[in-house]
Amino acid sequence: MIKQSIITIATIGLFSMTATAANTTACAGCHGANFEKSALGKSKIVKDLSQAEIETALNGYKDGSYGGAMKGVMAGQVAKLTKEDITEIAKSIAGGAKAPAADANKTEAPAAK
Repeated sequence: MIKQSIITIATIGLFSMTATAANTTACAGCHGANFEKSALGKSKIVKDLSQAEIETALNGYKDGSYGGAMKGVMAGQVAKLTKEDITEIAKSIAGGAKAPAADANKTEAPAAK
């Protein structure tokens, strides 16, 4: 009876974990727990990317339009993600921060002579 309960709890936990769109646990092995590593010494450091850059990369890995040396590995990682999953993951990695809008009134300082 106890074994059956443990199996049931483990199964429920697994399903709830996979149902969470922004579950980035699988990413930590290569990118680090805080996305601070260059995966296998070949990728950009994800924590330094904006939400838009992360979304572009993940969507590109999914449709085959993005990636270098690790393109094949990443394609498998993102294959089952929906657009909404990708947005949620990118938002969670980037801390939900949005890139500041460009200031149309800002002018550059004149070049030094």
